Formats: sequence, C-alpha cells, structure tokens
Amino acid sequence: MSDTLDLFELGVEYFHIFLEEFATYGIIADPNLELRRGEGMLCYYDLKDGNIYLSVPDITAPIGKLQLLFLRSLLSCNNDEDVLYFFRILLPRVIAHELAHHYRHRYGLFDANLWHEEQVANQLATAVTKQRLAPIEREKAQSFLIRAIIGLEAKLGVEEMGKDSYYSIWHALNASGQISDVAMGYMELAHELFAITPSQILESGGQLSPEVTQRLERRETMIHEINSEYADNFMRYMYYQMSWLYLDFTTHENQYVEDFARQHLNISLPMLPRIEDTLIPTEEMVIACFKAYQDTAAHSKACSHFFYKRYRTLLLGRLQSSELNLPGQSERLRKESAFLLQNWNGRDHEPDMLEYLSHLAPPTLRRLFPNQIANHIKSKTQFPIQSHLPTETDRRLWRHVVLHENDQGSVNTLSRLRILDNVEIYQALPGEVMLELAYNFCRIKLRPDEPIIWQGELSHDVYILIEGKLEVTIMERGQSRVANTVMPGDVFGEMAFFTREPRKATLCAIEPSECFVLKHSDLYLFAYKYPSIIMQMARILTKRMNQINKMV
Repeated sequence: MSDTLDLFELGVEYFHIFLEEFATYGIIADPNLELRRGEGMLCYYDLKDGNIYLSVPDITAPIGKLQLLFLRSLLSCNNDEDVLYFFRILLPRVIAHELAHHYRHRYGLFDANLWHEEQVANQLATAVTKQRLAPIEREKAQSFLIRAIIGLEAKLGVEEMGKDSYYSIWHALNASGQISDVAMGYMELAHELFAITPSQILESGGQLSPEVTQRLERRETMIHEINSEYADNFMRYMYYQMSWLYLDFTTHENQYVEDFARQHLNISLPMLPRIEDTLIPTEEMVIACFKAYQDTAAHSKACSHFFYKRYRTLLLGRLQSSELNLPGQSERLRKESAFLLQNWNGRDHEPDMLEYLSHLAPPTLRRLFPNQIANHIKSKTQFPIQSHLPTETDRRLWRHVVLHENDQGSVNTLSRLRILDNVEIYQALPGEVMLELAYNFCRIKLRPDEPIIWQGELSHDVYILIEGKLEVTIMERGQSRVANTVMPGDVFGEMAFFTREPRKATLCAIEPSECFVLKHSDLYLFAYKYPSIIMQMARILTKRMNQINKMV
C-alpha cells in the first residue's frame, strides 16, 4: 500500500526522463512547464496555465480510500494491488500523453478536434512505453485491460465503441481479427498509392459483415460525441482510454518519437528536397552530373556515387527517347530501364551495364557513355556545371562538397546517403530513390539495456544500426544465450518482414546506440515501386540462412 505514496514522485521521475529524451529529437518543452499534483482522478494538461496535473489516490486520506474503492469497481479489479499495478503500467504513458498535449499547444498546433488530439498524444505515449515492456508484461497488461473494458462496457451498456473510435479503423479491425495481416498490407499500400481512405477501402472490399459495416457507419457519430463530452463523463472517458491503450498494445504497428515530431509537430531535420522524376534530360544535364561525380570523388565517396547514379538516370532518360541500333528493342529498353538503374551498386571494381549498352546507342549519344564521356568533357574547357546541374538538390550538394558551402540540409542529407551507401541492401538504388529513402527513415535513440526488438513479438519494421552496439539473445528451453552482436552498418529485422512470423530473438542495446528504422508500411510502398529492394533483401536473407545452417 505504501507504494501509492511514491506514485507522484515516480511520475516526476518519468516527467524529467521524457523531457530530456524528447529534447534529443529536437522537441523542446516550455522551460516553465511543471508537473503538479492534481485533485480528483483525472490527469490532464491545462491549456490555460500550461502545466500538467497528475492525480493519484492517497490512501492515507479518507478521500483517497474512497477513490481507490471506486477505481477497483470501475476497472473490475480484484484488490488494491491490481489498482496499483494499473497505475505503475499506466503512469509513464500518462506523462508522455500529457507532454504530447503540451508540445502540440506550445507549437501552436493543438486542435479543436479533441478526439484527434487524444489519438495524436497516444502515438507519442506508445512510442516511449510499448517497446520498453517485455511481451510477457504486455500480455499481463492486456489481460488487465480486457477485464476493465468488459466491465466498463457492461456498466455503460455499450459494445466495441472503443475499438471503433480508434485512430486507425483498419488497425482496430486487424487487432480484433476482422481483417488479416495480408489484407492490412494491401490496404496500407492502396492508401499510400492512391490516397484512398481506410473507410473507402473497407467499404469497397465487399467482404465485411453487416455488423462491421454498421460499426463503420457509426464511427463519425462516436467521434462527434467524444468531442462533445470529452472528459465530462469520467466513466466513458476511462472506457475509451482503456480501449485505445489495449489496441496500442495489440497492434503490430510501432510508433516512433521522430515520426511523431515530423507528422504532428512539423519538426524534422533540414534535408535537401526530394527529386521528382519529371525532367526531360538535356545533354548538358548528363555532362554536369558526370562532372559532379568527378569533382566530388576526392571529397566524399558517398556523394560521388550519388552523382554517378544521377548521371546514369539522366543518361537512360536520354536513351529512352532515342532509337537503339537494334531493331525492335527500343521499347524493351524503356520497359527495362528501371532494372538497369537498380542493378549497379556503385562499386568501382564492378562493371556498369551501361558500358555494354553503349554499343547499341545512336552515335550522337555514345559520347555520353562512361567509356567516352570523360574525353568529351575535356573538350568543353569551361563547362558551367552549376548552370546545368538539373535540380536544386544537385546544385546545393555539389556546392557543399566541392566549394565547402555551409548548408545544414546538405550535411544531414549526405550523412544519411553515406550510411545507405554502405548498406548492401540499398547500394543498388538510384540516387534519387536513396534520397527518398533517407527521408522516410526515423531515428531511434537507445539507452544501455534498452530493447528494440523482443523475441516472440509480431512486428515487421526493418532497422539499420548507425552507432553503438546491440546484443542478440535467444531464449531456448528457459535459458537465454547470446547469439550475435549487431554492429554499426548492420541491417536487422528483415527476416520477420519476409516471413511475417514472430521475432526469433531479442535485440538490446549494450551501450548508447542509435538506429534508423524503416516502417514496414513504408517498405511495402518502396518494394512496389523499386522491386530491387526486395531482391537485395532476399539475397542477404538467403546468405544469412546459409550461415545459420552451416553453424547448426
């Protein structure tokens, strides 16, 4: 029982831990922000005074004992210890949730749609709590939550309303077994490619029961009711929060702090602009990118590879609009140019397929191929490279590397390109695709002993270790053994992406570490656009499986 006296101090400890952690991602709180003791049973962020109020029962006082009894009944707990367990599990989530409200308010983004603000805040809370709970702890929390949800539904006379008001209806249906993981993947892909809403995808499928269809139809009504009463009805408010927490624990989707910062605070590292593939390349553009490849070679290998790949993209663009010296093959080249682009990894000792293709090119284009372009450039004594580099990104990157121009966007972009250039899976991608990939990665910062993957969990994101060291452990027959060590530059997590099976091992930081993560939903889209990613991942996975088989 004495543990209740420490709950507020524990909340203060989490408050300061999260403030420091979020600051490392560039999310800065108001220096005057305080965590204060609240009254009653609700924890909240006060939009007027800008502080967070944390309410926990004090059972040394009569009102605290009444609150504890009320919570026992409300949450269908068997004893006071269950209520205390609930608070210990919930406390870090509550603190992170209210901090999210503070950040949204501080950055001028807090919306009148309070349901939306609750969902946004839960994403930050999930990012810093879910992965830090072992699967067995999550299962225990889920059992507790199911009991509480069933009890609350009986008291309120409702059913499934918590699930149907979740931020992602398809994740809610997936978690409850209404749609499969495979169907989820297709829905996410359709949503990204065609901007189709979840409801449109679900309703067009024609495979939902009348009951689920009816639940979809009432979703907007429920959201409106939540906005209308918000926290006025304490029991209903708790019911929604318990339901959303349960879904956060059961969904296969992971949340990340940097993703929250980008999506909901408009905070991101300055990067060079993406390159849209809409240019009709000129000869001067092709020459400029090849010249940039030469100019940057002595300064940055990653930058030099980037410009060589840009040169290849533009050269193939020129080739697609020309006639090959091979009857009937120009259309085939147009169809297979993507394959040509995605199958050279930028390593100097490996031949480029363009060298063979040059023999089929029209005479006017042969001088732009790798085996002749260097001599062609020499004939242009004063070639104005900056005037002909095709995009702002190309120009800024060249000036930063060659002219040492201070440009933070170039610094950050080049840093990510350098990491990708050393990862076997991504080496073969065209430069503009690597740039797009660099945008989609989220950073994850890990403290020593902090896990990033748990054995037995269902998650399909793929990671790259940037710095630090991770230990791979496997639990077998009740015994834990160290199976491997992950070092900077290593990719991990790709096996579960392919197999859709639970993770085979636990990975934990053994020193301060930092990773990039590519969410599985983003990877689906990249795989659709650029199949070579999957080819490279499959090749590496096969090599890894062969190594495992040799050890057995």
